[in-house]
Amino acid sequence: MRILITGHMGFIGSRLWERLEGGRHTLYGIDNKDGKNNIMWSPLPEVDLVIHLAAKAGVRESIENPKAYWETNVEGSKRIIEHYKDTKIMAASSSSVYAPHLNPYSATKYIMEQIPHDNICYMRFHTVYNESARTGMFFDKLFKGTVEYITEHERDFIHLEDMCDALELLIMNPEVKGTFDIGTGQTVKMSDICPGLPILKDTPRERQKTCADTFFMLYHCGWMAERTVEEFLKENSEVLRNYNNG
Repeated sequence: MRILITGHMGFIGSRLWERLEGGRHTLYGIDNKDGKNNIMWSPLPEVDLVIHLAAKAGVRESIENPKAYWETNVEGSKRIIEHYKDTKIMAASSSSVYAPHLNPYSATKYIMEQIPHDNICYMRFHTVYNESARTGMFFDKLFKGTVEYITEHERDFIHLEDMCDALELLIMNPEVKGTFDIGTGQTVKMSDICPGLPILKDTPRERQKTCADTFFMLYHCGWMAERTVEEFLKENSEVLRNYNNG
């Protein structure tokens, strides 16, 4: 197939591109990180499938700059979805949509899901991680040794490789459409990862707990996450030496 990946230079998009590159598909990418392209105005190629990963992510930054989140996550997504009205689309949403009132990021993802299309997957990604996570995210700070505090949140962490496994299965199952979660179905307490750090209790703009409903992906694609945070942390136990008591 001819596949367009928006955000192909991002955390998830770059790994998916690596997996698909050199295979039987022809890939096209749009990402503002190259300084030449943007989903708001770049020419859109004729393709058989769109994987729309481009977005502004992050709760706290969205509170500081809601306009930028609206422009990218809503207006940019609208341009992509409406342009490819006759093409299958896989669009990255977020677990944050379950509480759209809490912050601009959640609200823009929720509004994006309301853009109509006859053949689209709105994929509600849960918290994706690996040892080189997106800059500013928890695991990025963990590996850089810059985590200053922990929260009482519980998060459904899904490893990047599991996420890309799910995306590849969805590519191979073009009849699948709808709105659904992609996560492990298990939660991890943030305070259990770094028990030696001070706890920040005042986080009113963020959800306290996220946990994916895994039924849709299991039923339609036979997919379940294989990796756990506990195993990942054991494999990278040296990283935690400065955070844990004792």
